[in-house]
Amino acid sequence: MGTPKVIFFGRNPALMTIVDQQLRSAGIRAQGFMQEEQVMDAIERGEARMIVLGGGVEDGPRERIKGHCSKHGILVLEHSGGPQHLPQDIERALG
Repeated sequence: MGTPKVIFFGRNPALMTIVDQQLRSAGIRAQGFMQEEQVMDAIERGEARMIVLGGGVEDGPRERIKGHCSKHGILVLEHSGGPQHLPQDIERALG
């Protein structure tokens, strides 16, 4: 199945594009979603080692995803800083 990847979840399409570019240029295998159901499905399929929650994600979806990640042993990174810092923050969190 390859290296486990990072799933990032946000609400702003322009910012999601920038995040995707930042992570790809840093060599991080990642996929972004803007719908909660897509994130939950990826978790169920075992496709993620870490979920990054963007600052624009509402409290309800944020808490549901965090709970689901906890059940599946998936790391959660809540990120509200600029996308330019995200690759380093992910690498630090993954150790």
